[in-house]
Amino acid sequence: MAHKGVVLALSSGGARGFAHIGVLKTLDRFHIPIAGIAGSSMGGLVGGLYCAGYTGSMIQEVALAIRRTDWIDFSLSKMGLLAGKKLESLLMKWTHGCQFEDCSPPLKVVAVDIETGQPVLIETGRLSEGIRATVSIPGIFSPVVRNRHILVDGGVLNRVPVDVARLFGEFPVVAVDVGVELAPKVGSMFDVLFQTFDLMAHQLKRFQPVHADLVIEPQLQLTREAHFSKIPEMIQAGETATEQVISRIRDLLV
Repeated sequence: MAHKGVVLALSSGGARGFAHIGVLKTLDRFHIPIAGIAGSSMGGLVGGLYCAGYTGSMIQEVALAIRRTDWIDFSLSKMGLLAGKKLESLLMKWTHGCQFEDCSPPLKVVAVDIETGQPVLIETGRLSEGIRATVSIPGIFSPVVRNRHILVDGGVLNRVPVDVARLFGEFPVVAVDVGVELAPKVGSMFDVLFQTFDLMAHQLKRFQPVHADLVIEPQLQLTREAHFSKIPEMIQAGETATEQVISRIRDLLV
């Protein structure tokens, strides 16, 4: 019996996650139906916009228009360098106040309760709040307090949420792993925090194999400093990697 779509598991990876946009653009172009999206960190943000009604091309327009000053708001809190209020306002604007229950295709994102060390699945409530939680890199963004949980970035425990994607049912799962790139040197507090998070992600990549029906791995040879100036290149890498396996994706639908 033919499947009615694939479920995507979109990885964390910071700005490297812009490659997810290219994946979605290509799936749109080849009319590949998407039955659901599971996202961690940046994968949750890109997937969240898609599930809120954006096409891959529309998400690209948003990505190319964003500036660091649009989301950076230094905080006096002891919980993170950035308050995250600007980011949540942007997310509310982009998602038009959408709820998870309104998403099509349906969306699930993963965050981590920093006190208990347990993953927290978010699939109900305000979409902007759920996305804000899954992208909350510890030390960079203040955590999100939700339902008595203190939530940080899903990539802390679950880089590529294939297990969450399996919760959608009997659909083939296509994972997108944008990988990890360690900076050759650090020169600021931001660099130290990002590098610490990336070191942890590097270890997770080594010891948590991605068991999906198909794994797309965009080739991204970029330093962290170049990320926000190389968004088109990252999107193109996602497109190229998906184009190379589009026949295999179609085979999964048979």
